[in-house]
Amino acid sequence: MKQFDAVRLILTTSLTDRQIGASAGISKTTVGRYRNIAKTKRLSWETVSTLDPEGLHQLFNRPANGGKSKRAPDLALLHEQLQPKGMTLQLLWEDYRREDPHNTLSYSHLAARLNRYRATLPSVMRQHHKPGERLFVDYSGLRPHYIDPKTREKVHVELFVGVLGASSLMFATCTPSQKVPDFIRAHVAMLDYFGGVPEVIVPDNLKSAVVTAGRTPTIQRTYADLARHYGMAVLPARPYRPRDKGSVEAGVKFAQQRILSRLRHQHFYSLEELNAEIAKLLDEANDRPMVKDGVSRRARFETLERAALKPLPLHPYVYAEWVTIPTVPRDYHVAVVGHFYSVPHGLIGKRLDARVTEKHVDIMHGRQCVAHHVRSAVMGGHTTLASHQPEAHRAQGERSPEGMLAWAKEAGPHVLRFAKHQLDRPQPFLGLPACDTLRSLARTHGTAALDEAARRSLDLRSPKITTLKRLLDNTASAAKKQPATPRNSNARGARYHAEVVQC
Repeated sequence: MKQFDAVRLILTTSLTDRQIGASAGISKTTVGRYRNIAKTKRLSWETVSTLDPEGLHQLFNRPANGGKSKRAPDLALLHEQLQPKGMTLQLLWEDYRREDPHNTLSYSHLAARLNRYRATLPSVMRQHHKPGERLFVDYSGLRPHYIDPKTREKVHVELFVGVLGASSLMFATCTPSQKVPDFIRAHVAMLDYFGGVPEVIVPDNLKSAVVTAGRTPTIQRTYADLARHYGMAVLPARPYRPRDKGSVEAGVKFAQQRILSRLRHQHFYSLEELNAEIAKLLDEANDRPMVKDGVSRRARFETLERAALKPLPLHPYVYAEWVTIPTVPRDYHVAVVGHFYSVPHGLIGKRLDARVTEKHVDIMHGRQCVAHHVRSAVMGGHTTLASHQPEAHRAQGERSPEGMLAWAKEAGPHVLRFAKHQLDRPQPFLGLPACDTLRSLARTHGTAALDEAARRSLDLRSPKITTLKRLLDNTASAAKKQPATPRNSNARGARYHAEVVQC
């Protein structure tokens, strides 16, 4: 999935190798290699998105170079040579490569080394955000509260803040906690408020967003799933680098000053009441002219950033939890949140993942959904789809009163009435032999003929297998005796000619 996300971002965004590597959880060197392969082979996202994990792996993996060391230039000198206006790393790399083409670093490798060297230099860069590119999110350190109407105690909640990089348009709402479900739902509400999707979302390194931090952070799985649904990249801020998220730091401070400070004399008795008042104050804050140029955040958003955002998908993201299924057992039923769901029997022994929402369970093999079930709350129960079973298991499973009635309903309304009559007894299983014969007759004569014969037997008030067989045999015999070609209505028989002779 990391390789899939990296290739998706290479082919659909303008992010750098370092940014894509941080979002997908792989090294930027690997991202550069993927980019070169995609460029050389002239790949498009429409082509790559249809590949399965194995095909994607074969397309983008290549043998190692044997670990041979390459001649590296002086990075300090290279940095100094790049200072004059008009000089580019591409020109310097071409000069460097011309001396010894077979013993030099690739352009991407050299650029990565130079970037690492520059990171060690004391410098402060003023950030400029392209419209529609970045959205920064964080939680406020100050926590608002509401009063529980039953206990009269304060219930502290979390203030979630999101800020668009170019226009500084702000979103704020309170969530019960910083846990993954609340964190995800806040994102869905935020993107709906902005009415579009940026290229990159920049969270802090809280556990609901980042499982492991560092040079190649691992994005929390549900958060990565949300980003995939909206077509975004997740690029966590670097630890101890507040300048990476300066916009949201300022937005959080502004929200504390313009929103939280105005709530201090009010009392709320539910989270909904608190968020309703925050929504009013949020609109006032976004419409307030900024000191710098006298233009409001909303006006800047409408003129600068709204058109640059990507459109929202048709359906908002539905929160889902992921469950890993190490191996499909031999009974092809996998345990998900205490209930057993069937998967196609051909996947026995495979590793699967289950995506669990409030109402449904989708079981995935790679990126393909192989089973879709309505979520069940019956602990220890099982849900089985007939299409997942082998033929022998399916036949055995259908040999029950419920299975027979389900088959009879598809065969025809009169077959269903006939089957119900066979099973309508104190012990319904005693009617199964008759229903077995009924299915055998359907295979011999067809369901249409069987349904008509069942109607006639019911009209005769003799819903018995012997009656049904006799009616089907009579129908078949009558069909055999019928002439192959219809008789001409104008033809005259022997009696007519005899009468003519007598005249």
